[in-house]
Amino acid sequence: MKKILFSLVSILFVFSLAACNQKADPVDSKTKDKKGLTLQEVFEKTTDASKNIKSLHADMKLKQTMNIPGQSEPMDTNSNINVDMVLNPITMHQKMKMEVQGGGQNQAIDMEAYLAKEGFFLFESTSKQWMKMPEELSKQVIQMPEQQANPAEQLKQLKQFSDDFSFKQNDTQYILNLKASGEKYDQFLKDNAKQLLPDQFKQSEELFNNISFKNVKYEIFIDKKTFNIQELNLTQEMDMKIESNNMSIKQVMNSKYSDYNKLTKITVPKDVLDNAQEMK
Repeated sequence: MKKILFSLVSILFVFSLAACNQKADPVDSKTKDKKGLTLQEVFEKTTDASKNIKSLHADMKLKQTMNIPGQSEPMDTNSNINVDMVLNPITMHQKMKMEVQGGGQNQAIDMEAYLAKEGFFLFESTSKQWMKMPEELSKQVIQMPEQQANPAEQLKQLKQFSDDFSFKQNDTQYILNLKASGEKYDQFLKDNAKQLLPDQFKQSEELFNNISFKNVKYEIFIDKKTFNIQELNLTQEMDMKIESNNMSIKQVMNSKYSDYNKLTKITVPKDVLDNAQEMK
C-alpha cells in the first residue's frame, strides 16, 4: 500500500495545458497589453519553446492531508522540494524537507537524492546513510519519458479540454486556469496516474477503477517573452478504495520554474559514490 500511495502522489508532477482561439483578458486595468495572443497561439509558442529546453530548476511546496482507514486523525504532510534537472536523458539532484504530523506520526525528515548514469542515490536524515537504490528502479526512472519531467511538454495533454480554460494576462505573463473535475476528466486523470505508477501496478484494473478525482484545479503562468512556464499551482482531491478500505487525499502544490538551460550536467559527488550502501 505504501508503494501505491507514494506513486499516486507523483501524479502532481503531471502538468498540462490546452489551446483555442480565446483572447487573454487583462487581470486588471493596469495591464498595458490588452490585445495579446490567442490561447491557440500561446499554446503553439509554448510547445515550440519546450523543444529547446535542456535543463531547469524547480522549487515546489506540497501540502497534503491524508485520511487513512483505522486512524482517528488525518496525516498532514508539508514538503519543500528543490530540484535541478537535466533532460534527455533525465538526470537530477533533489533536496526535500518534509514534516509529518498526525496519523500516529510527528517527525521532520530531510532527504537528498541524485539520479545519474551511475544510479539512483538517496540520503534520508533518520538513517544518516547514503543508499544506492536497486538498478531496476534506477533504470525505470532514468527511462521516464521526457514529457513527465518537462512541464511544457505535457501541455499537449489537455488539448481535448481547450474550451474549459479561462485565459488572462498581466504585463509579463499569460495566466491559464482550469477546473478539471467531473466525469469527462476522470479517465484522463487515471491515465496520467497509470503512466507514473511502477510497472507492477499498471495492470491493476481494480486499482484504477477504485480511484476518483474531484476539485482538481490548475493555474499556470507562462512568460510572455520566453514562453517558458514560470509557475504552476495545482489542487486536487482523490478518493480511493484499496483492499476494502476507503481513503482520501487532499493536495495543494505550488511549483516555480527557473534557470532554464543554465545547467549542463548533474554530477554525483565522489563521497556519495564511494560510501553509498547498495540496496538489493
